[in-house]
Amino acid sequence: MAAGKKLSWISRSWKVGAGIAALCTLVSCQSLDNKNEGDKKDDASAKTGAGSNVDVSFLLSMTFDEARKMGAHSEEMPPYFKIAGDEVSVLARNSMNFPKRIRAKGRVFLEIDFREKLISLCQEALISPEEVILRGKPLLKRGRTVVEGLDDTTVFYVRGVDLRVIGKHRITTEKGVTPTWKSSWKEGPNPLLPALTPADVPKEIRASPLLPPPPGMVQPSVGNSSRPLGQSARDSTEVPLRRLGEPLKRDQE
Repeated sequence: MAAGKKLSWISRSWKVGAGIAALCTLVSCQSLDNKNEGDKKDDASAKTGAGSNVDVSFLLSMTFDEARKMGAHSEEMPPYFKIAGDEVSVLARNSMNFPKRIRAKGRVFLEIDFREKLISLCQEALISPEEVILRGKPLLKRGRTVVEGLDDTTVFYVRGVDLRVIGKHRITTEKGVTPTWKSSWKEGPNPLLPALTPADVPKEIRASPLLPPPPGMVQPSVGNSSRPLGQSARDSTEVPLRRLGEPLKRDQE
């Protein structure tokens, strides 16, 4: 009888011990999973600007799904536009309840699914089916070429396959983006600037973007289409007349 009680006690002790061991294993696994997930988030934060480093190539090669997971807000405007950023607001909707006008602000990611995909990064954006306005040292990538805005006030105006730039800018690549761009990306929009509005694009350009530039605006020459980093930037009044689907011409070496 005593032996039976002893055996029963050992059996219960073994079960309790096994349960504790299983619980410890589960807690350990969950802790490891949480650590791995945290490491992934920290790595992503560093690359996108929340950490100490910013990987421009990573940002410009992100898919919308990746940007949506890292940004606070996101929206899609079928069939071409996908937007993510710190703030994304739908200003108007069409009869099918799809967004037809969107404002985005703070570390904005924009994917434009034309025949040749365009990726843009900026601090402020106004998007509609007719036109896209970007501001805040914007970057626009097409293929291996990147158009870089050099000032907080530089505006990119995209209408169909046409790109117009109002302000200082340069043509470069992912790896050639000005080093100080990383700091401006982390800092967010310039708080001293008023909100981006359609008025930031001259009426003449919006009314007929294929006409010559209005008085006071200089059409850049082919020989000035590319600039080494050490040279002075283009004048803030220049508006390049170039179709996004056309090759970007450079100086002959």
